[in-house]
Amino acid sequence: MPRSLGWAALISAALLSSAISAQATTWERITRYLSLIKEAGIEALVAQDCPAGLMGAFHQGKQALLMCGNNLQDDPVQVWVVLAHESAHVMQDCKGDYLMPPGLLAQEMDQAQRTDPAAFLELQLYDSTQHHAEAEARLVQVLPPTQVEALFVKYCSNRLFP
Repeated sequence: MPRSLGWAALISAALLSSAISAQATTWERITRYLSLIKEAGIEALVAQDCPAGLMGAFHQGKQALLMCGNNLQDDPVQVWVVLAHESAHVMQDCKGDYLMPPGLLAQEMDQAQRTDPAAFLELQLYDSTQHHAEAEARLVQVLPPTQVEALFVKYCSNRLFP
């Protein structure tokens, strides 16, 4: 991705077009993206016994992405948001680091909060050591599917194309 079309451009475009991107999300797109995640060596699981409120998780040690079927609606838009969020954690694992430097993350969070003041309230539920990773995942989850997929290929290319 060219420098001029970095995170700032992606987030700005996503915030302006979130309704359009949500409408473009289908079960077929989710299935294709799950196939890409599996190609990277990540096991995709659906659990029916997650604690209330938990929508998904990524377990780094087991290299498993979990979706909580008992807490998710049968709605591809909601499922996509959770899948994109959890796949951001996979991307962080592929990279071996955060996706954004702290300064850029702060800028992107400020910009996102201007559009949605409650965008990062849930970060208070996490230990402060997890704030950076969780904030990145929240930024990724609002991107259009094509951009999420492009980021996944960028950060996990070492697993997709060894």
